[in-house]
Amino acid sequence: MPGIEVHQVTEDRPDLLEALVAVRAVTDREVNPDDPPAPAEEVAPELFSEWAMVRHVGFVASVDGSPAGELGLAAEKTEENAHMVDVEWLAVDPLHRRRGVADALLRTGLGWAEDHGRSAAVLWAPTLPGGAGRAYAERCGATLRLEERCSRLPVAELDRVRQDEWLRAGRERTDGYRIVQWVGPTPEQHLEALVAAHRAMEDMPTDELDWTVPPMTPERLRSRDEVWAARGRCNVSTLALAPDGAAAGLSELQINTHRPELAGQGDTGVVADHRGHGLGRWLKAENLRLALDTEPRIRIVETYNAESNPWMLDINVAMGFRPHVGYQAFQGDVAAMRKIVG
Repeated sequence: MPGIEVHQVTEDRPDLLEALVAVRAVTDREVNPDDPPAPAEEVAPELFSEWAMVRHVGFVASVDGSPAGELGLAAEKTEENAHMVDVEWLAVDPLHRRRGVADALLRTGLGWAEDHGRSAAVLWAPTLPGGAGRAYAERCGATLRLEERCSRLPVAELDRVRQDEWLRAGRERTDGYRIVQWVGPTPEQHLEALVAAHRAMEDMPTDELDWTVPPMTPERLRSRDEVWAARGRCNVSTLALAPDGAAAGLSELQINTHRPELAGQGDTGVVADHRGHGLGRWLKAENLRLALDTEPRIRIVETYNAESNPWMLDINVAMGFRPHVGYQAFQGDVAAMRKIVG
């Protein structure tokens, strides 16, 4: 039997961080073969900069001293989801597969979850050829609860004519809706409105997941902005305001200063009372324009949507986003799953 060791990656163990970064460079290539690998300067803040809503924890496995696998956990700190832990990334170097590494990682992660009062776990599995992720999650006793689409927009293929049409339609509105934009932390004068705009996300599809969209608060938003800055994420925001000045919608995008060619679409939503006015396309178009003006090196914009959210998928497809990889969320009982993996 191989000598498998699993350790939590902590700030005082740079050797473990180095091992995790090495493993991720290999395993992420299977999902994103054309992306540059994430450097340690990007990975470390993901694990060590904790914010008001979520704590991230990373584990790395070695086989006979060689880096072999990685486990990333996200444990929400909100009351609504204090029972849950997300297994965001569980991957093993192909050279070390079928040797018990995944089980060792998951067993350790589930032990951490139990020690921290978590009773439910969600395993996120990419839908790669062969279906290994689904087979593993189901073997661990988890059941499929949500299917999500990761889409990518190659900036070189952006339909500039269509974007200009969306921008022009928004800017020529006569119904009193307007937008404000900024780059970086949320300005104090827009804090309350942005918090209110985030209420648009509270009814997003979650299918069969035992999970509640946590409400945004000013304190949580400020904490989020601070953590994003610490992680090298430059946030680009567009806020829609109704004729009476009330928040009507938002769109956010994060520029990755460590890998500026890759940008991540954040939340986009329209408050329920303001839907049906064409704000979604205007918000997305204006926010992307500002992001590209701010960082012209952006080559790819990536976004995630539930397959049960046709409204946002329609906007993204019309914008030029195309399916990149699917993800499936499997949920199970922590104690029962831990018994299965030994």
